[in-house]
Amino acid sequence: MFKRHLPTCIAVCIALLSFGCKKENKLPISSEISAIVKPFGVPAYSFNWEVSDYMPTPPGYSIFVPWANGSVKGFPSDIWYDMKAADGWELVYNEFNPTASSLPANPFFVLYNKYRGVLRIYEYVTTTGFVNSSYLTSGLNLSPNNINSNMLNYIGQDLIDVSVKHTVITKVESTQIATGVWYAAQYEIAYDPSIASSTYQQIGLNWTLKWTNISGVSLGGTSTGTLNGTISNTTNGFNVGSLGTGALEAAGLSVFDNNKGNDANHPGNGNKLGLPASIFEAAQKGMKDGLTGIITNVFSAIFGGSTTTTQQVNLTMNANITLNGTISSNGALIPDPGLGLGVPGTSNSQSAPGLIPFYNKPMGVFYITGKPIVDVTRTEEVLDTSYFTHSFSLEPGSYQIVYNPEVLSIANIQNVRTEVLLIDPPYPATANFQIGSHTAGYAWSVTFGPAGYFDWYWPIAVRIAFDVVPKNGAPKSTIVKTFYATIKHV
Repeated sequence: MFKRHLPTCIAVCIALLSFGCKKENKLPISSEISAIVKPFGVPAYSFNWEVSDYMPTPPGYSIFVPWANGSVKGFPSDIWYDMKAADGWELVYNEFNPTASSLPANPFFVLYNKYRGVLRIYEYVTTTGFVNSSYLTSGLNLSPNNINSNMLNYIGQDLIDVSVKHTVITKVESTQIATGVWYAAQYEIAYDPSIASSTYQQIGLNWTLKWTNISGVSLGGTSTGTLNGTISNTTNGFNVGSLGTGALEAAGLSVFDNNKGNDANHPGNGNKLGLPASIFEAAQKGMKDGLTGIITNVFSAIFGGSTTTTQQVNLTMNANITLNGTISSNGALIPDPGLGLGVPGTSNSQSAPGLIPFYNKPMGVFYITGKPIVDVTRTEEVLDTSYFTHSFSLEPGSYQIVYNPEVLSIANIQNVRTEVLLIDPPYPATANFQIGSHTAGYAWSVTFGPAGYFDWYWPIAVRIAFDVVPKNGAPKSTIVKTFYATIKHV
């Protein structure tokens, strides 16, 4: 865990002149530096965010809450009003405090949805000096991580390999960064049963906040001049000018509705996300189908769960990413290794260094105990020549779904279903749908291979979907996750 200070951070602050959101909010240079130096063990100031018009700031400062009519919002309209406690939102961290002597530079607060397992960070930018192509870039990392936690395994990827535990993730948000604007970055946390028996000396969560200069974006299709969707990956940043695999994240239908092409019959043609047309249209269909309870063109998503009039969708979809920009224009508000956040639910989180969590229960909805095993049986068929039929079945007991007990105490898990999926199968007839840059097919589709295709070597995955039905009568959430399987030839 780390204080919010480093020599590099101080240098950046001096170079960026002064902070300020309104005329009365400007801080002198000396105040900027002292605001960054955080004492250990800072508790969250509790406030009723649902009914407040303004954030709890020290005297002389006036900042609207992010969803207020008077606030400048730099995050998707789909989640503007998705923040109600009855829908599962809890306050976790908060830097705003009316008893403080001054306003911290770039203050933030954090909500967590206990039905969906989503951690959302609201950041108010006070720094100045950005260029028009600067995009907010945030990240989470686990350090220390003596328990080899899987907390970050749902972020930055849509197909999950449980044998690999990711410790660093990075996101570039779809709105250009500017002073006096609210931003929101959300992260889907995977449940880790070992958190409750761990200490802050064993597991720590750190948050970084930077900006990245981007002048061109391609997600496998036509390059666009602006970034119109959130992209994420499981590394400590994006390499400008290079091709890499990451994920497109959509916090609502508007990401596709607002960036479609002009052809009503084929909205993917000329889309502004930089996606191939077929992938754009398949993803849009998958999101709309999911809201009706039909799971098709998605590997990783959350549907529903809010009483707002806007239907909630949180989609993660793999993409081939190319970014162009100027590396010299990048910078950091909270540089590596990041600001320490006490992990909720650890046995001694209330004495942790960094920010102390107000909500103090383990996060995440579920995880699985191990990599699923899919048995593949090959049978030779003799027609005009020899062919092989491959059949697939999930091996019973190869894994278990582990639900967070905190979720089970407030919600019922219903409508659990599992499907074995063939990933990028070699025969077009078995590819039932497009999911990001992958094709996929149901494993119960009989596959014939000509002589020479003796065994099945292509990836297989298990898709798990279920409904989280709150006991307080709040709307249900449907959670979808897909895990790579181990292939066992029998």
